[in-house]
Amino acid sequence: MDAALALLQFNAEHLQSERVTQDVLILTGAADHFIPLKMHHLQVAALKHARSITERIFTEAEQGHNHCQVGNMGLALEVMATWVAAHPTLEPGFASEG
Repeated sequence: MDAALALLQFNAEHLQSERVTQDVLILTGAADHFIPLKMHHLQVAALKHARSITERIFTEAEQGHNHCQVGNMGLALEVMATWVAAHPTLEPGFASEG
């Protein structure tokens, strides 16, 4: 029950995406059965102060279209590793509450 209650807290008010100032990688499955594809685009738009945003939507043709890219996790890991290598100065960053 605690997990279900925690999930109810995931909303725009609590995410505070506008406070993120670091580089961001967003991975989405085109046919994710938990998180609709429209949420990908809404999250990208909400990251107004991110230093950079890299987004990747995995397709059915790649077999990465499911939640967490189940079906082709190797491709997802490759994308993540490539992104991390391209961002050697990754540091946590949040805008002040001002």
